[in-house]
Amino acid sequence: MKKLKLKKNEEKALRVLKDELSRRFNVIDLRIFGSKIRGEDTPESDIDVMIELGEYNSDIKSQIYDIVFDINLENDTFISTTIFYKKDIEEGPLSESPIYKAIMREGALI
Repeated sequence: MKKLKLKKNEEKALRVLKDELSRRFNVIDLRIFGSKIRGEDTPESDIDVMIELGEYNSDIKSQIYDIVFDINLENDTFISTTIFYKKDIEEGPLSESPIYKAIMREGALI
């Protein structure tokens, strides 16, 4: 795996995202994954972020999408989120999901 190389605006956007989500929600895990982590990103690549929450509903999902939209707009970035709910991972089939396993294997904590 190559060293993670983020532009200044991407670093700032991720810092703001982490702060805002941690302030407003019960965030259990926050990771970057995908092409940025593998060093395969291009100038058009998004920043894949996995968010694991202690609680989750459509209102929280909508709020997170609004936060990400504003951060992307303010920082000229394209953060793309994948949201998991702790209970679904612990009690449901998500712990065996290929995407979840890949994120846990390759993802880097924010």
